[in-house]
Amino acid sequence: MPSGKTAILILTASAAAMAAVGAVSAPSHTESVQQALDALARNDLPLAERLGVGVVRSGPSAGRAWLIVAEARHRAGRFTQAIDAYRQFQGACQSRSERAYAAERIQRCRREAAGVRPVPISEQLTAEQRARFLVVDSRHREHNESTEHFIVRAYNTHLAKLVGRQAEVSLERICRTILSGQDYPHTVEINVWPTIKEYRKHATSAPEWSGGSFVLRREEDGRIVRRIDLTQLDEKGLFDVEMLDRVLPHEMCHLVLAELFGEAVCPLALDEGLAMLAEASADNSRIVLAGSAMTGEGKIPLARLLLMERCAKDEAAVFYAEAFSFADYLQSRMTRRQFGEMLDHVKAGRPLDEAIQRALYVPCDEAFLGKLARAWEAEAIKQSQFLRALDEAPTNGS
Repeated sequence: MPSGKTAILILTASAAAMAAVGAVSAPSHTESVQQALDALARNDLPLAERLGVGVVRSGPSAGRAWLIVAEARHRAGRFTQAIDAYRQFQGACQSRSERAYAAERIQRCRREAAGVRPVPISEQLTAEQRARFLVVDSRHREHNESTEHFIVRAYNTHLAKLVGRQAEVSLERICRTILSGQDYPHTVEINVWPTIKEYRKHATSAPEWSGGSFVLRREEDGRIVRRIDLTQLDEKGLFDVEMLDRVLPHEMCHLVLAELFGEAVCPLALDEGLAMLAEASADNSRIVLAGSAMTGEGKIPLARLLLMERCAKDEAAVFYAEAFSFADYLQSRMTRRQFGEMLDHVKAGRPLDEAIQRALYVPCDEAFLGKLARAWEAEAIKQSQFLRALDEAPTNGS
């Protein structure tokens, strides 16, 4: 998925440049580029790639159409071929910013191909930066920061800028998974309240125990409110770095899912599982707990997990661990297209197990849910045992 509007701006400029060389390029180049852009906007990746390749083969003046080809391949998960196309585009660039953009996209392809997530922001912050984010404006003034998709309000100007950047990073990751690489076309307000007390005062619909929440609501005048509320300081008065790593992407994923499903119901286990997957890094304790549950320690059977609309306090930990584990299992075994089709089937009212079966094009089989449960449980146990073995392995010098 393009990072913001950068790719669209470059692609539009490419189309304009091709139109401007009418004496050199055939008029059909401009039409083909526009058709390719339209196909990319519709997420018709094969057509976008085919049209883009047709343009670049027609002459050197059309070389910038390689970006269309690269973006189509990138969104389809064909990272090696996408890198080749980004390099072709890079070689045709005259602009330093366009070459830098291509270099960044190449690096992103490499990370995604390796399945490596960026280092969580909490591990990048220095002690000096953390101390800076502790400060609350002495006059209690709001500091606003606007990005492509967000308007951030915080009581610390440095924090407002950081939250804006991290919100864009998180949204891109979420859209790649949930929206099949499509852009999120809305603006979201993010309020970072200085204390938990202030957060609870303003986020009135949030659970008492929460440190972050989202709102998606239509007002009487027809305006749709999209809002995320967060806290700057934790209960000890320290900068709440969990807000950046976990709470912000978690609540944002809930917001995107709520918007995607509209009046339809997203199963609770899927909603929470995907929200946990959206967090900056995996919580290994959830993986260990899920595997332990499979061996009989409070296990929630998959058939019940998929139908749960709420969970009791005494089984909440296992519910969240299993929801995370199952969502991760699905993502790792389905292509982006299959995962998107599964979400479409759920949105249309299909039970989750039937939606999975349809997305995988598995013939109707009453035993499918049982087979799926056994395969997932076996994988969950294996992952749990692996992490436990790592924890128990002796370190050098021990």
